[in-house]
Amino acid sequence: MKLFLKIFGVLLALFIIVGLVLDNSVDVRRQVVIEAAPQAIHPYLSDLKQWPKWTPWAELDPSMKTTIGNISAGVGASQSWAGQSGAGALTITQSSLEEGVIYSMNFEGDSTVYTSGLTYQWDGKATTVTWFMKGKMEPIIIGNYFAQLMDKFVGQSYEDGLNKLKELVESTV
Repeated sequence: MKLFLKIFGVLLALFIIVGLVLDNSVDVRRQVVIEAAPQAIHPYLSDLKQWPKWTPWAELDPSMKTTIGNISAGVGASQSWAGQSGAGALTITQSSLEEGVIYSMNFEGDSTVYTSGLTYQWDGKATTVTWFMKGKMEPIIIGNYFAQLMDKFVGQSYEDGLNKLKELVESTV
């Protein structure tokens, strides 16, 4: 029993020390090139009522229920969601035809408010759309471990959503 407690204590100390050393920064980014100008893309991103057409979340969690706030498009537009995979909310804080859409987002049970968005880079022929999420994950130690996994948790979903957005926009221009 003493040997077990010693091994457990060493493993716990190691877990804590490594957790303290790990960075708690989250920075997930994915890009797609869409053969269209930002004017053709922006309506799908600035209006939360359009998000079900391209975001992957409902397919990933069919139990998810989304509620759009009193404002559905542009700065101040908001939505909340809840499903088997969790709950959260977002509010659009910036919306620009030239630069894209930025929103603040939080998840139930996580005190972090993430800055997320979809930005545009127009080269005269096509638009590179970058979907990103960044923030500092809490609580310390556990959050530091989870921050290391966020790219794997969210990255593929961002890729799927951007590819659906590309198909949607390019089929309408």
